[in-house]
Amino acid sequence: MPREFRSDIQALRGLAVLLVVLYHARVEPFAAGYLGVDIFFVISGFLITGLIKTQLEQSRFSFWDFYYRRAKRLLPAAYVVIALTTIAAPFFLSDVGLREFRTQVLGALTFTAGIVFWFQSDYFGGAAETKPLLHFWSLAVEEQYYLLLPAFLALTPKRWWLTGVSSLLIASVVLCLYVASRDPSAAFYLLPTRFWEMAIGSLGALLPASSRVAVKVSILRLPALALLLVIPVAPVGSQHPGVDAALVCWATLILLLAPSRNNVAVRGMARIGDISYSLYLIHWPVLVYVRAVWLAEPPALAIYAAVAFSFVASLALHRFVEEPFRQGVVTSRRKMASGLLAVSVILGFAPSVAIAETQSMVEFSEIRRINYGLGSACVFSPGAPPQGIPKDCQTTDRPRLLVWGDSFAMALVPGLAKTVGEAGLAQLTMSACLPAIGVAAFSKSSTTTPYYPRAFGKDCIRFNDSVLDILKNRPEVSTVVISSPFATAVSKDFMLLKRSNDTFTEVEASVDGAAEGIKSLVEAVRALGRRVVIVAPPPVASFDIADCLERKARGSVMLGLYSDCKIHVSDYRRMRSRTLELLNQVASKADVEVVSYHDFLCDDITCKTEIDGKFLYRDSGHLSYEGSEIIAGKTRLAETLIRAAR
Repeated sequence: MPREFRSDIQALRGLAVLLVVLYHARVEPFAAGYLGVDIFFVISGFLITGLIKTQLEQSRFSFWDFYYRRAKRLLPAAYVVIALTTIAAPFFLSDVGLREFRTQVLGALTFTAGIVFWFQSDYFGGAAETKPLLHFWSLAVEEQYYLLLPAFLALTPKRWWLTGVSSLLIASVVLCLYVASRDPSAAFYLLPTRFWEMAIGSLGALLPASSRVAVKVSILRLPALALLLVIPVAPVGSQHPGVDAALVCWATLILLLAPSRNNVAVRGMARIGDISYSLYLIHWPVLVYVRAVWLAEPPALAIYAAVAFSFVASLALHRFVEEPFRQGVVTSRRKMASGLLAVSVILGFAPSVAIAETQSMVEFSEIRRINYGLGSACVFSPGAPPQGIPKDCQTTDRPRLLVWGDSFAMALVPGLAKTVGEAGLAQLTMSACLPAIGVAAFSKSSTTTPYYPRAFGKDCIRFNDSVLDILKNRPEVSTVVISSPFATAVSKDFMLLKRSNDTFTEVEASVDGAAEGIKSLVEAVRALGRRVVIVAPPPVASFDIADCLERKARGSVMLGLYSDCKIHVSDYRRMRSRTLELLNQVASKADVEVVSYHDFLCDDITCKTEIDGKFLYRDSGHLSYEGSEIIAGKTRLAETLIRAAR
């Protein structure tokens, strides 16, 4: 493809970055603004493939020259942002967040950020809003593509280029659809399942140059532009990458193949496109740090100020870093390469230095470690239901108490294990799995965080069936404790999967549907001659409670309503109104006692989040190990549960 400057492509870049920024700023209409990244992928594949194709046809392609130019174009601005983000990190991130950040920096420097964030995206991982370099995953995917594409084009006969790219594109789409239904985080972050988006751009660049092609495609220009403007506001699919990404990618390709006229709108958007790379780099860490100061969602004025600052800083980064290095402010290639290598090494060690310099006498990472209960071996994975109670998941050989549920049940266990005495305790738990029979909750959309696909719902139902089967063969267990946040089953972001015989049907999440499944569990346990009691979840907050407590202990800046780190009862009741309604209905319909911490932790206005300087929570809702033990000890919880069970 010709290398002349096209302002319409810059305009597309401007549109793409605006969509991403507006989405990250949570501007309401742009529910799917993340699709801006998909636009970037297609543009990138189109331009880079066109460049390599032209140079190969002219017998002047050089791997060294290609990668040198990519490094000179991308790394200086990226390294400045990484450096500034690292300097600011100790002032805004928790101890846990800093340790995660260290890995994120290494991922950004080695173009493996997607893999890093895939590993950090599990149920207990920090929220996306706490990861300042999260956006580097897309840059890593692009750079991985650039490692493969030149080799493919250089080593493959030209007549096979179109066939090869088309075949790889189809294979990537198939893999993406398969993986997305089983591990949506992998489908989102990894190159093999995002390859097809850049390959669409490459396909466009490899099409034979013909004015007839442009004329035919130009007929679709307006519908394509309409798709790019409408889909980010009103997405039609629930899975990402999925239908919406495909529509946006093909629409982008159409606009690339049929250049737009250079009018006022194109020129205006192209000005934003000029700073799109710098703006993409800067805006996310700025928003992360602003949200860290406010703990929860900042006021609109703070968000608008953060976005405005990002634009100004982007102009400066583009003017004084990106453009000078792109145009060759350093003329010696050896000096440039050695300088980038030296800076990479320094940046790689910088987070460790920041952690050491800001190390507190208090081991916050230990206090806030994941509460698995008796241990991670007692947390069963989807697709691997328990066949019995593992030895490490019971405190005696013949436990009389069984804790059954999800991560909130896990968090109960340390305190119960310490106070249950000779009666003994066993734990059978699966993260995010509602304790119910024949009913499970799964996510409506892959953009829900964390995301649980329909397949997870089936695995959850099978897990609960397995626990019931185990209970049949363990007659010494006389009391079953059920625990969960009970939130997903009544959330508008989730669906219920219901089993009838061997058939699974999907219904809207509802209090009635969830109550029926929990009632079935209570009745099934009682049919085995065992007693049942339900533990209501502890009060939760819209912010990370433990993060707030740590920031308060460190003396960090905190603004907003929640800077006292207490849970406001009115907020909690509003957030969990449907959960509280569900528990009331279950208590009535199943004639089961629901034991709550509310009276112990809360007055009429707020709920405690620490006692005697000890953190009760490890995040926004799960009890810490110490919190579990403190609450169980002070409320005589084990004794209360055994007495309340019926």
